[in-house]
Amino acid sequence: MKHLIAPYRLYVLLFLLLLITAEICWSWKKDKHAYEIQETFSNLAVLAGFQFSKYVFAGYQLAVLGFFARYSLFTLPQNAWVFLLTFFGADFIYYWFHRFSHSWKPLWAFHLIHHSAMHMNLTAAYRLNWFSAIISPLFFIPLALLGMPPGFIVVSYALNLVYQFFLHTEAVGKLGTLEKIIDTPSSHRAHHGSNAIYIDKNFGGVLIIWDRLFHTYQPETEPVVYGLTTGFLSNNPFKLVMQGFMDWFTPVKSPKDPVTSTVNSAVLPAKG
Repeated sequence: MKHLIAPYRLYVLLFLLLLITAEICWSWKKDKHAYEIQETFSNLAVLAGFQFSKYVFAGYQLAVLGFFARYSLFTLPQNAWVFLLTFFGADFIYYWFHRFSHSWKPLWAFHLIHHSAMHMNLTAAYRLNWFSAIISPLFFIPLALLGMPPGFIVVSYALNLVYQFFLHTEAVGKLGTLEKIIDTPSSHRAHHGSNAIYIDKNFGGVLIIWDRLFHTYQPETEPVVYGLTTGFLSNNPFKLVMQGFMDWFTPVKSPKDPVTSTVNSAVLPAKG
């Protein structure tokens, strides 16, 4: 099977590189300044480490879900309908996983890196922590207990992340009626904003209906300022990966420190 899958991975990579090149050309032609050279190379370095981590933790993820699948309440067949159910179930869980990652310091330690980018572009999409695979499968255990195949769960989560790649751009404006149903580049730009109005908003992966249902939706209404609330962090990929953990174990100096949501602003996204 691997020799059949490998070529498709290459095609996908080439397609993504083509899109990034097109976005760079768009940014240059429109004078949007969506890319900064050092940050872009930092994003690509983080991506390389993340891709390597997927191979390291792939067996662990399946093992965790497979273990709990043994104790599932139901046994669901592996067909298209069950996959669709799994996909929407995974998207619902992703919403809460993402939301908790903004409000609980141990989870923010993993997620901080994603909000540290000062520019919104496609290369920032996979600015993801190399160790996130350690905790992500734990949130999807309920799906395994409900009888959804572990393979379906992993693929659904992977597709969720792939979809989000296309959300990290300023090249796409608002999409009309779709803004009410699915996560869009506009909604996700707001999520990454450091403006006060955008903090802790738009946590959806594929669907934005969860945000509307649980009152965390905020449309893009003012120019977005990207990054952490503390401003620029670093272009060193190792510092970016580890900073959240260092902040986690750093005592808060004063109870009077400003806070946003339930996480100290020193470790919260720059409003998004």
